[in-house]
Amino acid sequence: MLPKLVAIAAIAVAVVAGVFVYFSYMSTSNSVPNVKFVEFNVDKTDIKVGESSTITFNVESQEQQMINNTKVAIVITPSGYQPYLTVDKQTTVLPVLAGKGARTGEESASITAVGVPAQEATYSVKAILYAENVQSDIKNFDLHIHQ
Repeated sequence: MLPKLVAIAAIAVAVVAGVFVYFSYMSTSNSVPNVKFVEFNVDKTDIKVGESSTITFNVESQEQQMINNTKVAIVITPSGYQPYLTVDKQTTVLPVLAGKGARTGEESASITAVGVPAQEATYSVKAILYAENVQSDIKNFDLHIHQ
């Protein structure tokens, strides 16, 4: 009887420990990494067909651990902009951030107006920063296009 009771107690302890480890992992893996844009500049927000607007940015980590999965995605709305705008880097994969205070260095992406659906149009541009597959920062601006 005693060995059976010890076995049940051991199983109960293992289950409790497993649940604790699982929830500890889930709470840390779902947290948003402290990785942010520290510089974000747009050289032009008003362009003509044939001109480009360049976005330059720098990203910094405030995490102690290495962050090796960061990227910036450029998202333009409304949808259907593709016949009128081209983006040279829709997604920019960033270098490894090796600890607190690490920066990517200056990165850039350009948007070129190749047409306009009317006399003029305005598009909303978002630069979304993902760190460890979680959105950690966002910057946005309006881009005006004229003929």
